[in-house]
Formats: sequence, structure tokens, C-alpha cells
Amino acid sequence: MFERFTRDARNAVVRAQAAAGRMGAERVEPEHLLLALAEGCNPAARAIAEAGLDPNTIAATIEADLVAMLEVVGVPPSVVESAPARPRADAPRFSLHAKSVLEHALREALRSGDRRLGAEHVLLGALRPPGPTLARVLARHGVEPERLAALVQVEVAAGRR
Repeated sequence: MFERFTRDARNAVVRAQAAAGRMGAERVEPEHLLLALAEGCNPAARAIAEAGLDPNTIAATIEADLVAMLEVVGVPPSVVESAPARPRADAPRFSLHAKSVLEHALREALRSGDRRLGAEHVLLGALRPPGPTLARVLARHGVEPERLAALVQVEVAAGRR
């Protein structure tokens, strides 16, 4: 499937694995893909920026969400802060949610008649529907998935003129 990916889309997948590894995540999740897409220079990155998000904000929100989820199960924030994430030596594998994002991305590319799967398709795949953590990351910053999807469509259309 990766042979159909554009360079931007492939780079986003690689950056998502690296981000998940740096954060000590067991698996690459949709929020790691969002972070990786925000780091690029493509229609998806421009749409994410237009929505008011940047890589640092996304990374901080992912970490804050993890702390909040651990607090729900009784792990106090002080414990999390005293034990920083240990970067992984290996590349984490993709979670079922992240694999679903890539499948949705392929459907988006096919639906739009594109022969190649670009970063914009990956973002659209992540937003249909967003996984629970990704939805919380977006909601924390007042970004509606539908609005972000519309922004990426505008960026793609602007680039084709």
C-alpha cells in the first residue's frame, strides 16, 4: 500500500512512528499522525495551522491527555511527571486505530479520483471519525473535525489552481 503514498504522506508516517517512539508510546496512534502531519509542508499541514494548531501544541496536548487519563485510573500527575517518557529504541507498530486511518485515507484518495495517497488524504482519514484521543486533542483547542476537513479540502483546491 505504501507504494501509492506521496513523499509527504510517507514522511508523515515515518515522523508519526518517530514521534510515538519519542513519547514512549507502545503504538502509533491517530494523534501521532496528526502531530506528524503538522510538521510537514503540504495541504494537511497548512490546514492544521489554519485551524490554529502547531506541532508543539499538539505534542503538549497529547501528553496532557495521557496524564489526565492516568489520573482517572488513580495515577497522580506527580508520579507521571517524575517518570518522564522513555523513548523507544524500536519503531512502534501501528495501532488498529492508526491502521484504520490509513485505510480511510486510501478510500479518500480513491473517492477523490487521486492515483496517489497524499498527506491530505491521511488527515481526512484521521478525521473520519477521529479516534477518542485525537477527538479530545482537537476539542481542547476548539477545532471541529468537520471544519478541519473543510480546511484541508480548501488547501487542496487552492494548490490545484
